[in-house]
Formats: sequence, C-alpha cells, structure tokens
Amino acid sequence: MSYIQKRLKFIFTGGTLAGNVSKDKVQAGVKSDPTGIMALLKPSMDALMQTWDVEVDASIIDLFNIDSSNVSPVYWTQIITAIEESYDDADGYIIVHGTNTMGYTAAALSFALGNIGKPVIITGAQVPLGYLGSDANMNLVNAMRMAAWPHHDVKGVFAVFGSKIITGTRVKKGTDFDYDPFSSFQSGTIGQIGRYLKIDNKALDIHNAYLARGGRVAGNAKALIIKKGFATEGLVSLTEFPGMSPDIITSQVDNNNAKGFIMRSFGAGDPNENLFPAFEYLKKKKIPIVVTTQAPGGLANFQVNETGRYLRNNDLAIPAYDMSIESMTTKLAWLLAQGLDYETIKSKMIEDLHGEIHVGAELI
Repeated sequence: MSYIQKRLKFIFTGGTLAGNVSKDKVQAGVKSDPTGIMALLKPSMDALMQTWDVEVDASIIDLFNIDSSNVSPVYWTQIITAIEESYDDADGYIIVHGTNTMGYTAAALSFALGNIGKPVIITGAQVPLGYLGSDANMNLVNAMRMAAWPHHDVKGVFAVFGSKIITGTRVKKGTDFDYDPFSSFQSGTIGQIGRYLKIDNKALDIHNAYLARGGRVAGNAKALIIKKGFATEGLVSLTEFPGMSPDIITSQVDNNNAKGFIMRSFGAGDPNENLFPAFEYLKKKKIPIVVTTQAPGGLANFQVNETGRYLRNNDLAIPAYDMSIESMTTKLAWLLAQGLDYETIKSKMIEDLHGEIHVGAELI
C-alpha cells in the first residue's frame, strides 16, 4: 500500500506545555524536552497511517524554551527564519508555544508569511505535559491531525487548541483555567476538532484566498514572500479613562519618540473631546493612532457617536473596526517596520490582508 507522506517540523518554543509554570505543592517543576514529546506522539503517528494512509515524518526544530510572556519580536523572527530555512524540507509546521502571547505570535506570523503555501499550526497547553490533567498530548495530536489532514487544502497560520481551529489573525485568549481557553475574535473560525475534524469549507477557502492575493502561493522557498520586521519599540498602547489628560499622549512623542499608538477608547471608538488636541498633534506629526473600543465584542467604526464622528470627519485616527488588540498591534508594528509613509500606513491598517479586519457597510 502506498502512503501519503507528510514531513512535519515541530518548532519548539516552550510555554506551559513544556513546564514553564510556577512550582506548586502538588507537582513541582516537571519539565519536558522536545525528544520526549516526539516519543509520546509516536502512537498517534502510527494511527494516522492506519486510518488516513498518511505517513508522518516528524522532526524537531528546537528554537528556545521560555514562558510566552517573555516572547518578543526577536523570537517571532526566529520562528519565521526557521520556517524560511526549512521550507523546502517540510510539508507543514507545528509550533509549540505558550498561551499568554499565542494570539500575538499567530497574528505576527500571519502578516510576515504573506503567501505561505503550507500549514503553520500553533498549539500549547493549559496544564503542562506530565502534570495531572494535562491537555498537552491532546493538543499536540490535534495540531498534527490538522497539519497532516489529507482531505482539505490546509495552508497558512492557524491555532489548534482544545476543540477550536482558528485562523491566525483572530486568536483571542479568554481564560487561564478552561481546556478551551481560546476563541475566534468576532470571526475567523475555520472549524472544530474532536473525534472528527469539522472544517467549514467556505471559511477555509476565504482564508486560503488571502494567501494568493499577491500572486501565487509559495510552493517552495524561492517563491516565499517574507516581511519579518516588527517595530514594537516605537509603539504605545493606552487605555482611555474618564479625565485622561492629552499630555499622556503628546509626552510619549516628545519624551519617548513614539512612532505609533493603539488607543482603547469608549463606545464605538469615541474618545473624550478633551483628547482632541492630542489627536490633532499626532496628525501634524504624521504619527498613526489606531482607535479601538473597550467593549469586549464591540466595533470601532467612528460612525455612532459625536466624538468618533469628529475623528472620522477630521481624519484624526484609524478606526480598528473588528480587529483584535493582538492583530492591530502586530499589524501596526509590522507596517511601521517596512518604512511606509503615514498615508500608506493609514490605508493598509484598514485593508483586510489576512482576515483581520472587516470594514463593513456605512451606517444609515
């Protein structure tokens, strides 16, 4: 019998799955290494051969082993480079990552790997491997199932965690307790995974279409289009509160050389009018500011209330619409790193590049 071979690279970055948690009185400091993880997956690889006729050829890229709270753009670049350098030797990637910043990493990889033609599946665990009640093995197996899936054209960046399959620009962590801690922020669900994989074919087709927008999807490393800079060092992220002084914004430019802002305002992206001078100052300086809402399921469109309409009518800020904080932050940092001018950044921030934003229709 002939088998479909899938060469899967497991990129190891640590996180809870690997035991990067505080010690407790019940189980103290159980650490996992990549070799041990691969041994645990061997029975599932054999099962894939028996049930799907898929032969998994798995190998490890051991990048780093840290708590994901310590992940920064330097580490994103390491992951992207590892994919770039091994691209011709792999049919898919599984990234073992911590949960705290998984949404940021998933979004960053989505923007940087613009036309990737292979699956990049990010997963992790709520309970470390080797601890009582660990979900690590299940999540690893499910990520492998998604990466090796022979019945759909799976490519691009996804998170597979618990029962969810979520496109990379929509990954949102909601809890530190549940085995299903991630949700798809407002949209972006590709399917569910349990005993069977339930793929939304329409959603998957839309996801795949983004990867071909700049031309063709990369079948080999030579065709891979990668832009991996992230200028987070110039970003400022603020949450508005009643009575907030505009000096908090302007001083970040004057004293800290801020190059871009994320602002969580009220309502549908409706800041207090007292902050208008700061917005006008940023426009004069050609420093982009993206305004989102503090409402967990809200939409910042500058069309509902007077102060939001003022921003819109005077072109003072970029509405976030339905972008998650993870996507808008990594996207702005990514655009700034490309050296684009102010007007281009404003335009690109509201352009739907990888399913991260849906502008929608005008309100009447």
